[in-house]
Amino acid sequence: MEIIQNGDWNLVVELNGGRIKELKYKNEVILGTFKRIDGKTGNTHICCPNFASEGMEKFGLPFHGPFRSLEWKLIDKNENKIEIEIENLDLEIRQIFEIGDVFKQTIKIKNLVNENRLINMAIHNYWDSRNGRKGTRLNDKIIDNLVESDSNQILSNINVLEIPGKQKYNWSLEGFKYGQFWTSFNEFDNGKTYDQNYVCVEPSLEKQGFLDEEKTNLSGLESLGFGQIIQPFS
Repeated sequence: MEIIQNGDWNLVVELNGGRIKELKYKNEVILGTFKRIDGKTGNTHICCPNFASEGMEKFGLPFHGPFRSLEWKLIDKNENKIEIEIENLDLEIRQIFEIGDVFKQTIKIKNLVNENRLINMAIHNYWDSRNGRKGTRLNDKIIDNLVESDSNQILSNINVLEIPGKQKYNWSLEGFKYGQFWTSFNEFDNGKTYDQNYVCVEPSLEKQGFLDEEKTNLSGLESLGFGQIIQPFS
């Protein structure tokens, strides 16, 4: 586990899975670790080369890809940066987490073989909503229905996320096209009961199912870059 603190920011990164265990600003949790209603524990991780169940049957990939379950290597660390890396499936992925005036997560994925590849990429963000996620707004629109229907929509490069009882966040994206909205639930005869203490708003390169389209988007020995920046309003 790698921990850094810089100014008002605190960041905890877990090398097992390359996960953000906790991101805090002025002692308020922004991204956290949560016990879900389905009994699992969830926190922020990347999904690659597949998002959710796509590619599982066709390519034998694990749900959300293997990288969230593997041990990452620490490359560099100082008071405002943690840099980690992993190689698997002939892909090299590097994550750089930085805290200063803002939180910045940069992801670079490199194709290690000289043949075209098909990949999807997402960041499975677990946003803290300990005061209840009902009424959460993205770009001034309430997203309750999107979350409870596991839906997606096109995201802007610059977004504003408002979670009840929390600071408002500017949320900037690079390399992503869509947002997936979700939270865990249990299903009963009279309906579903959903988690309320977090909300997953997940940027993705493509919608779930992209890998089944048999397109290529990563040339041999080439790289793709992605990122997100979180900046609380003053």
